[in-house]
Amino acid sequence: MELDKFFNPRTIAVIGASHSKGKVGHDVFSNLLKEKKKVYAVNPNAKSILGEPSYSSVLDIKADIDLAVIAIPAKLVPKALEECGQKKITAAVIISSGFAEAGNKALETETLETAKKNNIRLLGPNCLGVIVPRINMNASFFNNMPDKGGITFISQSGALGVAMLDWAIKQRLGLSAFVSMGNASDIDFADMINYFEKDNDTKAICLYMESLKDGRKFLEATKDCKKPIIVLKAGRTAAGQKAAATHTAALATEDRVYDGAFKQHRLIRVNTLYQLFEIAQYFVYGHAPKGKRGLIITNAGGPGVLASDGFEREGIEITKIDEVKEELNKVLPAQWSKNNPIDIVGDALPDRYKAVFDVLKNKRFYDFVLCILTPQTMTEPHEVAELFVKFYKETDVPCFGCFMGGDSISTAKRILRENHITNFVEPDYAAKVISKMVKK
Repeated sequence: MELDKFFNPRTIAVIGASHSKGKVGHDVFSNLLKEKKKVYAVNPNAKSILGEPSYSSVLDIKADIDLAVIAIPAKLVPKALEECGQKKITAAVIISSGFAEAGNKALETETLETAKKNNIRLLGPNCLGVIVPRINMNASFFNNMPDKGGITFISQSGALGVAMLDWAIKQRLGLSAFVSMGNASDIDFADMINYFEKDNDTKAICLYMESLKDGRKFLEATKDCKKPIIVLKAGRTAAGQKAAATHTAALATEDRVYDGAFKQHRLIRVNTLYQLFEIAQYFVYGHAPKGKRGLIITNAGGPGVLASDGFEREGIEITKIDEVKEELNKVLPAQWSKNNPIDIVGDALPDRYKAVFDVLKNKRFYDFVLCILTPQTMTEPHEVAELFVKFYKETDVPCFGCFMGGDSISTAKRILRENHITNFVEPDYAAKVISKMVKK
């Protein structure tokens, strides 16, 4: 595929590699060395960097180079691209800033024209770089490596990308790739979608987007994409649009245009970064709800009411439980709710949850289950979590947790997370996120 050299290069040259800690060129070169990539340092002011020989130019390297990562002052980038062209390098990541985002549109135009003249595809400028966990490639100045997984995260903001990468590592959230777009002077979101739609490791595509330069091209790419695309579009307000324009040098369009286009092409639009990944995980593991019939199980009436309010407001059906009511009467105390939410009463021990799960596991009048738990005196949250995981694995029904509280539920939350069940902090938020999956 056309962009393969960005995501599976055999050889890499870091133009601007540095032995000075704290410099971008040092971090990029160090990351690539650490992961044992075939990488060459290019810096005319050094004979060696981190124990490796340094070359004055890519033209001095005898080996063929698949990918150039450029971290030098912006004004020097066009000349570096000319040399890349002479070296027959066809892919370049420009990490350098100081282009259109800093008001220097002429230099960005010159850089793009130089690249085109030399048949070079550009990622950036003003970007963080590229990370591909599958091949242990970190061609960025983020100093860590996420787990391998099925989510491709494409971000228009490098700094925001750093924060989310750090969070993903803490959560053990696996990525197939991370791509920082920067100013996207050449390669854009549409190019990335077209590429990762064909990538076998990618199961879901997450976008952090501030603006688009070619909306028609983007919509064409999303129309043909068979994989779920989850979008966090910033710049929803006038103030946000103004900030976006100065941040990545692209003009933001009125938000309702984006909103309509996303709906038309069945993209999942979210409101927070955490929603972006919470939703993507369910598609990665093949457990996103296939319908909007929700079933709520709770040991507390208040949270059940909040969940019901949230479901109705977000357009989720609170499914009827007529076909199991008599069976539940046999295993639950007389004061249970007799309705959905199935309120099993506050003194419920784990066996009461188990009894409900046993009644439900061979039924299919619901599309997903939200299990709510509040840690009352007799509650055993970790045992309930283990029972819920067992139900999830036996039924293959999409399951969500809402185990509410602090330290007393920390083990239960870990059990859910390790088994790919998202735990929401409160019912209303659960309804907001789940609705994004079922409204298509």
